[in-house]
Amino acid sequence: MMNISKLKWIKNVKHQDNHQYWAYLPETMQIVEAKIFCLNWRDIKQKSNAQKPSKGDLMILLQRAKVTHIVEFLDDEVYDNSLDEWSIYRVVKAVWMPSKGIMWDDDRLHQKEFFGLDYIVGDGHAHSLADNNKMPQFHEYWNQYGGLSGFQNHVLEKITKI
Repeated sequence: MMNISKLKWIKNVKHQDNHQYWAYLPETMQIVEAKIFCLNWRDIKQKSNAQKPSKGDLMILLQRAKVTHIVEFLDDEVYDNSLDEWSIYRVVKAVWMPSKGIMWDDDRLHQKEFFGLDYIVGDGHAHSLADNNKMPQFHEYWNQYGGLSGFQNHVLEKITKI
């Protein structure tokens, strides 16, 4: 069972090969049975951003405006894979993905259903949900529903139904 109070991050991701629709499908994970995989950042210039989440923190992954994963950071290391265009990564475990049979383009997964907003982030950076000085639209919306804690509880309620 995940500790929802550790949900503090969001990142927009896309498949490295633009011909593929979704990134981080279960069958492409490095350790499929454990749902462990390498969460990529584009290059070394993003290393300081990749370092921000701490071991144990949870992050929502968005793809094409859909919530497709909640991942847990397994350590504090940023790893280098300079042979690849997406040359740095963190090791994460998917602690939630839609139930088998739920298509990732299902409207229940739309970011508006989770965040209450049509648009939340579009770049590939890690964004802190806990920092009140960042993501003003998120905080303006969720402060009326209990702030970050209210959001975390809302997410937990949503994922138990999907």
